[in-house]
Amino acid sequence: TVALTGSLGLTTVPAARERLLRACDGPGISLLLDLSGVTSCDTLGLGLLVAMARRARSFGSGLRLVAPSPAVARALEDSGLIRLFCVCPDIDTSARTPGTGTPGPVLPEAA
Repeated sequence: TVALTGSLGLTTVPAARERLLRACDGPGISLLLDLSGVTSCDTLGLGLLVAMARRARSFGSGLRLVAPSPAVARALEDSGLIRLFCVCPDIDTSARTPGTGTPGPVLPEAA
C-alpha cells in the first residue's frame, strides 16, 4: 500500500511517479494506492494514475485506488477515467475485492 497526500499535480507528480515506480518494481505486485489524503488532482495527476495502471497490467499485476478523496473522485468522474480503475472505499474492502492481477479495460496510449 502506498499513500499519496497533498496535491497531485505539476510540481508533485515527478516525485510521486518515482515513489510508485519503486513500489511496483516487478511482476506480481498488486499496488494499493491510498488517495484519501490527496487535496487536488489535475490532468498530470490523472495521467500518473493511468500510467501506473498500465504498468501494473503490463506486469500482470493490479492497481487499486483506495479511498479516493473528493478531489480525486471528482477528477476521475469528470474525466470519465473512473471506469478504468478498480476503486475501493477503504483498505479492508480492497483486500476482499476479487480480481487482483486480472486484466482490466484497455488503457489508451498517451498522446
